[in-house]
Amino acid sequence: MSRKKIELNEKVAKLTAKYMEVTDTDFNDLINEALKMYLFDRLNSSQIKDALKKSDDTSSEYTGRLFRERIDDLNRFE
Repeated sequence: MSRKKIELNEKVAKLTAKYMEVTDTDFNDLINEALKMYLFDRLNSSQIKDALKKSDDTSSEYTGRLFRERIDDLNRFE
């Protein structure tokens, strides 16, 4: 798994700490979920498929599951 260094600004750090305290969420899990949601909102489906296709075969199964989860999430708001 790729490791990246991130630096949170003061407000985001405070909000992150509070959220992790309230939900008992791990920092890495929070960041990965938040980035996934952000990227799914910013990329179109063909860009997402293309990016994930370039990784290993496991990602194609993962991609299908992510699309189903994302569609389910969107359907809840209708």
